[in-house]
Amino acid sequence: MKKTFALILLILFAFWLAPAAYADWRYGISASYDNTGATWTVDNETHGTRNISGFSIGPTIAYEVVDYFSVQSGLYFSMNGFATAGHSYILGMEVKAIETAHLFYLQLPVYAVGQLPLKNDALLLLEVGPHLACGVASHITTEIELADRTETQQSSSAFEEDLSRFNAAMHFGIGAEYMGARIMLGYNLGLYNMALKKDTELRSGGFFVSVGYMF
Repeated sequence: MKKTFALILLILFAFWLAPAAYADWRYGISASYDNTGATWTVDNETHGTRNISGFSIGPTIAYEVVDYFSVQSGLYFSMNGFATAGHSYILGMEVKAIETAHLFYLQLPVYAVGQLPLKNDALLLLEVGPHLACGVASHITTEIELADRTETQQSSSAFEEDLSRFNAAMHFGIGAEYMGARIMLGYNLGLYNMALKKDTELRSGGFFVSVGYMF
């Protein structure tokens, strides 16, 4: 997975360096609020999860291939994750617990963006495409429910033992741009099974609201 991610980065950087004659480009910055969760199944049985708040921020680059259509990418630092309700993913199904996973990623988006003109030079934006992510850190809090008390455990090794560092999602967004300022909202659909545990599937995704500026 690490070699695949590195190859994709090299291809993207080569595309950034393509001659300007082939496409017009714009640079900017984007930040988003992410409300993320997960679908969690063990032996085809679905278990409870809850959403948590997260974010992403980073530089954006867009190539206008033809009128009203561009390709957008960038490199974002993001925090997202999920919470479980009733059991612990890290410690196992036999443990009654509430568990919150904060996962930190470097994220590589590749979006196709439609740009439909509105009044007063505003644009309606429709974007779709995958984003790939490489996990760089994690923080897991597990509140174990014992007979007479609640015990809390902390972990920062989820990517070494329990979760894949690689992740991928399909991004769907709609929004508007006016004089370079952008606002978008949409959904990120989890595509990749993050779980390293046998007979387990864990796919993360959720809603987002982002703001940005393109120069």
